[in-house]
Amino acid sequence: MLKFKHFVLLRRIMLWLNFFAVLFNATLFLYTTNYIIRMQQDYQLLAKLQHIPDSPQSIFWESSISFLILAVVMTLRHHINVKNPNLILLLEFILAIIVFISLRMTYNGVFLLVFVDFFISNRNQYNFHDYPIWLLIGLLLLLLFLMTDYSVLSHLIALPNLATYLSFLPAKVGSRLIFYKNFISALNLVLFILILVYFALSQLAREYKIQNKLALAAKTNTELKNYAALSGHIAQNRERKRIARDIHDTVGHALTGIAAGIDATLVLIDIDPKATKKQLKQIQVAVKQGLKDVRKALNQIRPGALDNYTLEASLKKMLKEYSDISHIKIDFNYHWGKVDFEKTTEDVIFRIIEESVTNSLRHGHATEVKISCTKSDKNYILLIQDNGMGTTHIKAGYGIIQMKERVAIIDGKISFNGNNGFSTKVAIPKEGSTND
Repeated sequence: MLKFKHFVLLRRIMLWLNFFAVLFNATLFLYTTNYIIRMQQDYQLLAKLQHIPDSPQSIFWESSISFLILAVVMTLRHHINVKNPNLILLLEFILAIIVFISLRMTYNGVFLLVFVDFFISNRNQYNFHDYPIWLLIGLLLLLLFLMTDYSVLSHLIALPNLATYLSFLPAKVGSRLIFYKNFISALNLVLFILILVYFALSQLAREYKIQNKLALAAKTNTELKNYAALSGHIAQNRERKRIARDIHDTVGHALTGIAAGIDATLVLIDIDPKATKKQLKQIQVAVKQGLKDVRKALNQIRPGALDNYTLEASLKKMLKEYSDISHIKIDFNYHWGKVDFEKTTEDVIFRIIEESVTNSLRHGHATEVKISCTKSDKNYILLIQDNGMGTTHIKAGYGIIQMKERVAIIDGKISFNGNNGFSTKVAIPKEGSTND
């Protein structure tokens, strides 16, 4: 992609080329007129022109000075901060018209120079996709360039034709000067087209670079959201582990005390029945307190979403929140109807789905997860399938071990498959059925 300084360099080359073209055309008027006067052929010139020609000195100085002013304005506008650059562009266009009229409309390449300056100055004003604006500008440029062509204007206005002046010169000299004049005009047009092509390529490269940066930013933003979602679930897992340790400590302490108390009663039962009865009452108090502690810990573990909603509503709420945070697409189909599961079973189902979706995103880098809750004659079937990386060798980590332990509590069966993405299948036996 061309840098801005490269465009400025090309514009500077075009500026010098146009300066040479203006001087060349103005000099042609001056040189040929002096030659015709010296050869005493001015009467023949007047007969061919059919009007009194303008002073060649006036043509030379008017066109040269007006172009010098245009060049100064173009140079200064790129070195100073202008509050309203459009006014400067308008001034450049007016000066270009003055140069064009000063040369008696025999050279219109100066308009291409002004339009190049317009493109470079407004390179950041419009996106490349704003094609109607660029199309309008291009059409106006084409119309102006065509309308200012000498072959078109000469049919509308009586203009001095340089070819008429050059016809009085020797044939070889005249043909060479005409060739040089046309060559300069063609070179100016080629340079203009080259700048436009490079400008279009530069804009396309700029748009492509911007799109890549936006895509990278969007990807980074999505990953950050996913990591934030995972961090939240990791924090929840840590909290569950902490509560599990509390339960272990509570139950372990209570059972240790109860075991010690029972050992004491076995010793006292034959020796001192009253002391045994007192010991049993203390064991009773310890058992009740232990039950209270276990229930308290279990209530902390139970998902809060299951307290005020049905299982289906709780799962939909949880999955929607997870999808909104992580932007993973979740297709959830619930066909269990209004089945009344025990609280333990609901907890297991909730945690299995939650853990599976987390693993799909964290380990499988999945973008879609399908969850279906269906029924067979003997079982309630839970199938969780993602489009992630999958694995041919499933390693039983902490998450899989926990899911197996949870399913075992409700006398269910769980299986995993990592061949096409990753799938988790849970079979929960219906009431009165056995899962062999």
